[in-house]
Amino acid sequence: MRGLFTSKMLSIDPGHAVSGIADRARTLRILRGRVWITVEGIQHDYFLHAGDTFTAVPGRLTVVEADQEARIDVHRPDAKHALRTVIQWLSTVPQRLPKGETVQTSLKRHRMCDAC
Repeated sequence: MRGLFTSKMLSIDPGHAVSGIADRARTLRILRGRVWITVEGIQHDYFLHAGDTFTAVPGRLTVVEADQEARIDVHRPDAKHALRTVIQWLSTVPQRLPKGETVQTSLKRHRMCDAC
């Protein structure tokens, strides 16, 4: 069985499988075909078609089997992609905050009185 995370592009024939353990988050993009993905420790499997993506869980065995001839792009998200994801997530924070509520705070300082 070939290693899943050893190359950037994979072709898998129907009925064949590849497996591997990702050292970091890796995105599998299905370019052609249909695949079945099983991840160690997760009770359900994933069925993906061309155009779908899947982020592999680091440190867990991931097995990908092709139902049809499949072509998969395997890559680690680059810094620009990661930064874009964080910025996108941060932009949603205000919408998740409670609306119309007033928050009162108090700031008390404990210090010695110089004149006492």
